[in-house]
Amino acid sequence: MIEAVIFDMDGVIIDSEPMWEIAEIEIFKELGIEMTVDMCMEMKGRKIDEVVLHWYNIFKWNKISVNEVVEKIISKMQELISEKGEAMTGLYEILDYFKSKNLKIGLASSSKMELIDNVVDKLKIREYFNVIHSAEYEKAGKPEPDVYLRTAKKIGFKVENIIAIEDSYLGIISAKKAGMRTIAIPAENVYTDEKFLIADFKIKQLNDIFKLDIFKN
Repeated sequence: MIEAVIFDMDGVIIDSEPMWEIAEIEIFKELGIEMTVDMCMEMKGRKIDEVVLHWYNIFKWNKISVNEVVEKIISKMQELISEKGEAMTGLYEILDYFKSKNLKIGLASSSKMELIDNVVDKLKIREYFNVIHSAEYEKAGKPEPDVYLRTAKKIGFKVENIIAIEDSYLGIISAKKAGMRTIAIPAENVYTDEKFLIADFKIKQLNDIFKLDIFKN
């Protein structure tokens, strides 16, 4: 029996993945590093601190610190979200649907809390969530299960009674490691990738959740 739903944020409730690509490519270019979309996709789902440290270990720049690069990317993301942030198709309808089913709703994101706050306020959806949690407060980010386990604990239900909605492969692994069932909403360009078969369900947009039998009882 499903008693709670936990959303990932980037690429699930807000169309922010292209913004992450813009921010990372722009800031790394300032360091003389030609970041590509494929390189961004390689790290999709991880905490930005881990992303920047990963590339530092490869490129070893010496102009500014890892933390300064992180802050520059976050600052650019704040700007892009404020200017261009839009809800994913079907978000408001599915949030209303879950509320009507008396399900608890959580948000478990790899993004820092300041970005999460920006998004939920920009989209005016804070009131829907019983728990909002960031992996920045956990020792390990996705694909480790920490952020999902902590969010489940705060919601107060067993993990087997919670389903997670994710767009990234690493996010799905994180939720599965936590013991949750998963709904994958992969980006269009990777929708047919066989690695997403590890999810319990795969859909193209949030509205497709209405077709899933799991929520009909």
